[in-house]
Amino acid sequence: MKWLACALLAVLLTACASREVPFRAAPSASAAIDTPFSVSGRLSANLDGKGHVANFDWQHQPPRDEVAINSPLGNTVAKVLRDGDGVVLLADGKRWQADDVESLTRQVMGWPLPLSNLVWWIRGLPAPNLPSRLDADGSLEQQGWRIQFVRDADVDSQHPKRVEMQRDGLTVKVVVQSWQ
Repeated sequence: MKWLACALLAVLLTACASREVPFRAAPSASAAIDTPFSVSGRLSANLDGKGHVANFDWQHQPPRDEVAINSPLGNTVAKVLRDGDGVVLLADGKRWQADDVESLTRQVMGWPLPLSNLVWWIRGLPAPNLPSRLDADGSLEQQGWRIQFVRDADVDSQHPKRVEMQRDGLTVKVVVQSWQ
């Protein structure tokens, strides 16, 4: 009888778990308008077997971005600020500056964060005015990245729940928990 109760509980838990399915990227973003958004979630990066995990809060107000990288306890450990004049990264009481996010994050963190294109990819769109290829499985190839989009099967959303980007031994995953 005990095993039957455990089996029934397992079936119920499986039924309650959300099922994920591919999110089909839009074929083109050339007509898309860059609108403000606020998003928070989890970010993980794995470069050649070394992994990093963090929470994030991202405010996008074109042409400005502010991304707070937070510890699992919610403390801000780094902040990336981007505007028309360049990018600033604040961490450990230090300040780094560069022309673009990818080169700055590669220099400071050891891996590039493609924030300029992620502004579009997080919405399930290719970055406008750049060559891209949409594969039959719904994944996108752009700027050397292979991007896969995932959504919850039972949630009707305009945006993917998860964006997975791969390039040169680096995998970056962004899981959205809150979108505004």
